[in-house]
Amino acid sequence: MGKTRRHFHTFDALRFFSFLLVFLHHIPVPSSHYASFFSKSGGVGVIFFFVLSGFLITYILLEEKSKTGKILLQKFFMRRVLRIWPLFYGMILFAFLTPYILEFFQLPFSNEGYEPNWLMSLFFLENYQMMMTNSFPNVSPLRLMWTLCIEEHFYILWGIIMYYIPIKKVPHLILGSIITASVFRIVYQHLGLPTLDLLTNLDYFAFGAIPAFLWIEKRQIINILSSIPISIKYGIAVAILALSFLLPNVSYAPLYYVAPILYGISFTSLILFTLCHKNEIKIPDNYWISKLGIFTYGLYLFHIIIVNLLLKLLDQLELGFSWHLFSIVALICTILLSMTSYYAFEKPFLRLKKYFY
Repeated sequence: MGKTRRHFHTFDALRFFSFLLVFLHHIPVPSSHYASFFSKSGGVGVIFFFVLSGFLITYILLEEKSKTGKILLQKFFMRRVLRIWPLFYGMILFAFLTPYILEFFQLPFSNEGYEPNWLMSLFFLENYQMMMTNSFPNVSPLRLMWTLCIEEHFYILWGIIMYYIPIKKVPHLILGSIITASVFRIVYQHLGLPTLDLLTNLDYFAFGAIPAFLWIEKRQIINILSSIPISIKYGIAVAILALSFLLPNVSYAPLYYVAPILYGISFTSLILFTLCHKNEIKIPDNYWISKLGIFTYGLYLFHIIIVNLLLKLLDQLELGFSWHLFSIVALICTILLSMTSYYAFEKPFLRLKKYFY
């Protein structure tokens, strides 16, 4: 099948916004400062990543199946490998070398977390190591790798299921995934287990699959949504933004079970509003936030390294710092490193994807 897939505007901008939520969560904002209200939404950023991924992967698989009647799984998996594995294993190597790097520069080691099990790390099982220890690895950026493990498990599961089921059964898959995640979330809560695996996050990907299915099979619903005035859509988008910052600051036990549904519906609606052929929510590709969204994968992995390194350097030099200035410096360094990684390291692998369509 030729590479004729659509580029979805606004998605790069949404990815960068998701990254900013995670980035702000890892910045040392004083708890007494009003900005700490906004720094608690890192988990929301991860959820949005999952929903966006659910849309894009489902769209890719459905579009191929609707045009050719089948899915070439080997090519699909190879495209995912070329996108994820090079930087993933580059970061694993960096994490392995981190103790030696810190020792060379005479910087202190972290006393928090567990010693990595490199076999678990190499085979995308870091999330299960974190669940078994109820802790996190003591080197960066391994503590972020649990999300990539879930993504990788999703690619495998979703690809295989979509390969076998007819397109008309996809709504059943979506509903079953939402129910499955909700049930396992309750079970894990009862057992005191962290929700760091695919079973307890599958609903987020499934919510993202909803607009993908509608785009491929039920375009008339997209057309109906297009008739909604743009002012109403932007009003809903602002409400979703407020919800993303408000819910993480609310301590109310039932929210543990309700919040995933609220987030799923909200982010699904936002994606649908960007797909409309008129009155759509649109952030053009030439805006800076969209341009930076291209580097989101690197931004996500590199930012925690930059943040921790700057904190160690400041502590070693016994320098005080303004968290405002710290945030700006950390963000700039992360962007520069991510851009370098993308063009010098990631892009040569991405060019190879053309051989697997």
